[in-house]
Amino acid sequence: MLFAAALALAHATGLSQVDNAAQRPGTFDPGFQAAIHFGGQAPAGPLAERFGLSNTVGLSVYRLSAAGWRWGVHYRFQTGSDVREPGLLDNLRDPNGHIIDNEGRIALVTAQQRGTILSLSAGRLISADFLSPGSGIALELFGGFWEHKLHFQNRGNRLTQLDEPHIKGYDRLTGGWMVMPRLGYVHDSSNDLVRFQFGVEAMFGRLQPNRVWNADTMTADSGPRMDRTFGLYAAWILRLKARSTDIDYYH
Repeated sequence: MLFAAALALAHATGLSQVDNAAQRPGTFDPGFQAAIHFGGQAPAGPLAERFGLSNTVGLSVYRLSAAGWRWGVHYRFQTGSDVREPGLLDNLRDPNGHIIDNEGRIALVTAQQRGTILSLSAGRLISADFLSPGSGIALELFGGFWEHKLHFQNRGNRLTQLDEPHIKGYDRLTGGWMVMPRLGYVHDSSNDLVRFQFGVEAMFGRLQPNRVWNADTMTADSGPRMDRTFGLYAAWILRLKARSTDIDYYH
């Protein structure tokens, strides 16, 4: 029994060494990955005249090649509480600056930024001998569609002007194409259990206002506009891989 156990242990050790040699530092285990990510952005250009700081949360799916090439599909939801839109809801305010609801009461209305970003990406992971397998510097370029608008929170007050279809005169819906270069670091731990990514990014959009008329300012937005953001991001990465064993474990 002891001799058989020793043979089994030696065989398992040999297989482990072969596997470790197959994936040396500087190489990548190809396959699919999912990433849950979040970030923060500072606006620039015309966007800074309308909004302040924003944040995003989203989901990505990547395909990683053995050579380190990385392709992805991404969805991001953007929010922000700092709205700087000039003249917003001015036509709904009384001489004291209050907004009056349908019942003649003072309405508590809060404007927020909302946005959606759908994109594809291509990039490369660059590793080094001193890094664990799968870790490296990530250079990526994103391209896709970016849309943002104003969302109004009404706390117990009904305003017909902020319901459909009248809301289209106030929400400043704007959308168009964007590109986003990104530089980051991807970490894959030696035990293959911890994977994360962080870095910096810049988003550049050529966006067109989608509303022909703003009811509160009695003007139309001009476009297209070159909206921009600069920010930080972080992501938790999950490996999408089929089971490698038929053994079931119960706890």
